[in-house]
Amino acid sequence: MRTTRQLAIVLALVMTPSAALAKGGHSPEDAAAQREQIEAGLAQDPRAAVAALRDAGEELGDPELFLLAATRARDEARSSRDPELALEAESLALVAQDIGSYLSDDDNYSATDWRPVTRDRAADLAGEAGSLATQAHELAEEIEAERAAAAAAAERARLESLANADKPKRELKPGTGLIAGGSVALAVGASGIGLLGAGIAMGQANQREAESLSLPAELARLEELDRKGATANTLAYVGGAVAAVGVGVGVALIVVGVKKRKAAGPQEQAHVHMSGWFDHNGGGLALQGRF
Repeated sequence: MRTTRQLAIVLALVMTPSAALAKGGHSPEDAAAQREQIEAGLAQDPRAAVAALRDAGEELGDPELFLLAATRARDEARSSRDPELALEAESLALVAQDIGSYLSDDDNYSATDWRPVTRDRAADLAGEAGSLATQAHELAEEIEAERAAAAAAAERARLESLANADKPKRELKPGTGLIAGGSVALAVGASGIGLLGAGIAMGQANQREAESLSLPAELARLEELDRKGATANTLAYVGGAVAAVGVGVGVALIVVGVKKRKAAGPQEQAHVHMSGWFDHNGGGLALQGRF
């Protein structure tokens, strides 16, 4: 959704310059003075500060405010391990990058009196924002992978605890717990694949509709699609992380369990077959075997 988001911001500021200048000032000096006042009044709570900076950035069209909001959101997400906040940081950084890229162009900068930053600063800001967006995206994936790994480990521990609690009437075959745990992890991975497919499908649908809108008349619908696109991206990121960890852990557990079963003798051997599917509507895994 970056292209349509950038277009919406540029159109809103270029086609309604009087409103933008009345709120945001017309020079880098005016914008810097406003930023100083805004920062002085920020709340101590990091999330409230991010929201205030984002709202001020949207009102004034100042890329520096979006960059500040993205930085604070990234730092708080790293501390609290919140993947949604990390994705918000990425989105804010991309907006700052888009505005900076627009203003760094000589023709664009000369054609408007809306200049919240200097042209040279706009170019540097676009680079900083792009780097921050990449960091925030990688942070979100890292946090989701941690959560998926923790969930898989907890489930494996639970199954192993059940297997070791009371000796059943029929003694479990060697490797049963590992194979069962691997099957559960694969099921988690399959749900991740489904989320990934759903997120991609939703994102593509939103993108197609956004590209067909008439701007700026349908700007409100574009913003709604932008929010839906962010949700679709979150589903895809979460699905990808869950699928990667679930399938990886599941296959490893099953392989170890099958080896233990084979080591116990031919009469104890297990047979496992796994197959997968994926299309524009989603995806999944199928697991068959004799344990």
